Amino acid sequence: MMALFTVVIPTYNRARFISKAIESVLRQDCNDWKLLIMDDASTDNTKEMLKMYLCHPQIQYFRMEQNSGISKVMNKALSLVDTPFMVQLDSDDWLPDWTLAILKEHITKDKKNTALFYGNIMIWRVHNMQYSDPYFVRHKQFRNKYKFLTYNKWMVAPRTYRVSALRKVGGWDTSDQFEGRIMEDRRIILRLIEKYPVKWIDRPLYNRTKHNGQLTDGHTRWKRNRLRKRTFEYYLKRWGRKYRAEYGRRKGYLMIKKLRKRKEAKRINE
Repeated sequence: MMALFTVVIPTYNRARFISKAIESVLRQDCNDWKLLIMDDASTDNTKEMLKMYLCHPQIQYFRMEQNSGISKVMNKALSLVDTPFMVQLDSDDWLPDWTLAILKEHITKDKKNTALFYGNIMIWRVHNMQYSDPYFVRHKQFRNKYKFLTYNKWMVAPRTYRVSALRKVGGWDTSDQFEGRIMEDRRIILRLIEKYPVKWIDRPLYNRTKHNGQLTDGHTRWKRNRLRKRTFEYYLKRWGRKYRAEYGRRKGYLMIKKLRKRKEAKRINE
């Protein structure tokens, strides 16, 4: 019988974290899963760390030939997945024991061809492999695509994708100057939300870490801000130029403070 989920763990040089992610999948209350570990040509001892898990019948390992970035890794994973849904689990994060069971409950009841399910998250600070100072982030239901475009909290998780919808929109975009290495989460959701409904589950379903060395740090801020601006303007144009964005910054990152309806759009609607 086909599993419902493939949990995809993309990883690059996260040998010290990845066992926590894997163990969280093994502990799931729901056993309706496969696990696909996507190694983006790590140069640390990731492969050696994983040997103890690879005899498990539900776990598969794939290593990229060269370091390619998160979007190309996820597109490769998409080509390998043979289940209806895939759950992205970053290799330095982990799932609560109940996550897949709750996701399955909502997916089973879904009648809308929902393309993305997500919940609430706990953020943990990690220093010297000590986890501390957890705080809760409650997400929300996005009533329309513009509400997501202007959303500025932590990115939603766990990102549980309908595989057929991912394939329909062409997977992750790698055409930007950074080849899809940054902001892949927001951009794939924008591709989906313009065509499909998404669903928020008001339960804590994901544990995320904050530590030195992550891509979302100050070293990539200028890249992210450049790509954010291009992405925001691209979708506002694609969606008919109904609004113009007023921009600001939050903790150094570009954000949309407000969307104002264009005068020409108002006249057309009158």
